[in-house]
Amino acid sequence: MCVEYLDISHENLQPSAMQTRRRNCTSQSICQTRRRIQIMLVGTYTALLTLTQPRDIYGFTGDVRVKIVRRPLHVSGLRSLRSTEEDLVENEPAAGQVLTGDHIDGDDNLVRRRLRNVASSVSSAIGKVDEKRVVFSELQNRDVDRMFSNIEYKKKEMSSLDSNNHRTVGNFTLTPSQQLRKQRRLSRAATYSPLQPTFSAIHAPGSTFAAAALISGTTIGAGVLALPAVAAPAGFLPSSGALILAWAYMAVGGVLLAELSINALGETGRTGLGILELQRRYLGKAGGIAGGFAYFFLHYAVIVAYLSQGGSNLACAIRDVSGLDLDALGRGLPQIFFSASVGSAIYFGSKRAVEALNNVMVGGVILSFLGLVAIGLSTADLGALINPEFQHPENVVNALPIIFVSLVFGNIVPTVVTQLEGDRKKITTAIVGGSAVPLVMLLAWNAVIIGNLAHVPEFYEVLSTGTAFTDAGKQIDPIGLLQSEGHGGVLLKDLVATFSEFAIVTSLIGLVYGMRDAFTDVLKISTEGKEFNKWKPAIFAGVLIPPLVVASAGYEHIFIDALDLGGAFGVSTLFLVLPPLMVWKSRYEDPDRSLTTLPMVPGGKLTLGALWKAAGTLIIEQGADKLGIIDWVKEEIMPQIEGVIHQLS
Repeated sequence: MCVEYLDISHENLQPSAMQTRRRNCTSQSICQTRRRIQIMLVGTYTALLTLTQPRDIYGFTGDVRVKIVRRPLHVSGLRSLRSTEEDLVENEPAAGQVLTGDHIDGDDNLVRRRLRNVASSVSSAIGKVDEKRVVFSELQNRDVDRMFSNIEYKKKEMSSLDSNNHRTVGNFTLTPSQQLRKQRRLSRAATYSPLQPTFSAIHAPGSTFAAAALISGTTIGAGVLALPAVAAPAGFLPSSGALILAWAYMAVGGVLLAELSINALGETGRTGLGILELQRRYLGKAGGIAGGFAYFFLHYAVIVAYLSQGGSNLACAIRDVSGLDLDALGRGLPQIFFSASVGSAIYFGSKRAVEALNNVMVGGVILSFLGLVAIGLSTADLGALINPEFQHPENVVNALPIIFVSLVFGNIVPTVVTQLEGDRKKITTAIVGGSAVPLVMLLAWNAVIIGNLAHVPEFYEVLSTGTAFTDAGKQIDPIGLLQSEGHGGVLLKDLVATFSEFAIVTSLIGLVYGMRDAFTDVLKISTEGKEFNKWKPAIFAGVLIPPLVVASAGYEHIFIDALDLGGAFGVSTLFLVLPPLMVWKSRYEDPDRSLTTLPMVPGGKLTLGALWKAAGTLIIEQGADKLGIIDWVKEEIMPQIEGVIHQLS
């Protein structure tokens, strides 16, 4: 065998100038003849190559391996790029090997290799998940779009009596006498009864629109009532930007929860795993305790706010209709009356009756909101919304807790995953689209409220100074101004009152059911049956009595303050800090852990870190503010620092 290595460069395209090295030739003449033929072929091929692309190509012809070094024209003063004999020997390819850029010599290819190494390092740092970890590749490449199928059983009769008093069975029509004889015969065989029902199983695919509507309905709650009070001091434009940013964060958090639900579904084979179950699964016992505390804290804080505001709205409505003042009869009486009314309806009412009540209330929310937006935009001062004097972006941080409360829907995500059968594309569409509708509604709501109150002196002071409190220390309540003073017209006032009450009732129903399920989860009992009926009074008492005691205390700003606390600590922890931590552990803690789906949110560790660090910063800042640490630093520490700086200067 004769093996020769030829180095052909563009400076020396003539075969006579080519450098030839030969090893282990057993036949000198045969090798020379073969070499001449191969050099001619290689020279012809080289002439067809462009001279501008700096790349080396290996060609194989018989027993001879030829390395064609394609280089640009050399410039005087630059070192030669010609490979040395040692380079050729070191990079000698194996016979039949398919060569890639890693076998190619040259500075440009070294740059390529380094770039690939950098890209690989960046990908590793960001957190690339290997596709080999996915158990069901059919789901990932969309050969199969869903993880399971929701089955619905439909009941139908096997036989029916026609109008001529004949009974039709299959494709035959029997007279009454024939039917009687056949019935007796089949009854004796105990195999058939003409009145026996049959059940057919049909696929009941979830609707993306219905899932999006569920998310929208869950998001639209009574938090919207507190939003103008914190948006006005910041200004319409800064608060709108904060709303959009918060929506993006909540949407990402919702998709992360969906990813966790899908992976847990693939691991356990169980549908409907709630948030508390996911926290225990991915964060362990300690994480489950922390998540459970955040869950109960958030729901109790929001229920306190709803009972307080719901009682106030009810007292106002009764006073307008009958002239009876419930507040004058006793402190906290309106809240007790409102809590007893809604709680009794949920406790004693059947599931279907409560659903019917909720549907009516949701219809009232939608109609009243559309009406107040249509009327309110026609009377609003839209110029005040973009007036530079009314924009105070430094106050946006203080508005974020209630903004987050107004956009909460994460507790419903596991239900959406079950409804849409684990279809990642449908789930993502439902979460993003369903949460975008409330975003538009909140932007329009802020425009209506702020625009219609811009000319009111005390509210004008809020817009111009950026403070939510008057000189007397009273917090401005925009919704209360519209309801009591009638700014914008009587019809707008009535629509705001209707929307407010309906929104609180629908939200409270969902919260009570959520807390009921959380208590049954802690007690490890079902939500139906004898055991549940045994615990039912204690569960409902635990859901409603503690927040009712706080709501009836008569604290003036309890509605906004309760929502503010719930958003700063409950929402931030439950839906912005814990989901990325759970996803981090699921993706990156064990690189060999099997997954059902690849990451549904791009960005890897950067996205997860940005999400929980931003939420953690909000928690720390709000905690310091609530404890008075920030004010103490401003009043005590900063003057001393400024004094030291002044002395040094």
